[in-house]
Amino acid sequence: MDLSILLQSDQGNQILIATLAILLVLCLVLFLLILRLFRIEGRFRQLLRGASGENLETIVQEALLSSRQAQQRLEKLQEQYENLRQITAATIQHVGLVRFNAFPQMGSDLSFALALLNRKMDGVVLCCLVGRDDCRIYAKNVVGGKSPYPLSDEEKEAILKALGEDI
Repeated sequence: MDLSILLQSDQGNQILIATLAILLVLCLVLFLLILRLFRIEGRFRQLLRGASGENLETIVQEALLSSRQAQQRLEKLQEQYENLRQITAATIQHVGLVRFNAFPQMGSDLSFALALLNRKMDGVVLCCLVGRDDCRIYAKNVVGGKSPYPLSDEEKEAILKALGEDI
């Protein structure tokens, strides 16, 4: 009987030693995890302070405010751009000039046809006929590159030049 008690006692001691070894390893792992947690917490606090000592939350809020202000300015600029685009659509952007000799006996190209058109190809064509004793100017409106009035060849040529078309 003494031998079986010793064997049982020896097995109990081995189990106890194994349990203590496992407990020691677990304590060591726990200690390492706690150290790592403290390092992470320190880095997190440093991050929250920011590089210049400011709070990260304050920095992010300022960045968001700045972004909103930039967005508002961009929207205003977009609105102004659209207004200017509408205004410039009505301004003269295409010009075509043709000089010609309306009266061969005059001997010089003093007469001209001048087309002044906007982006929509609307505008006016002016024709100036210069004679020996007088000068006459005719104005005809142009809509979409065409006039509801009969046009001379020179006026048609001036409109084509304003439209950028080769003659």
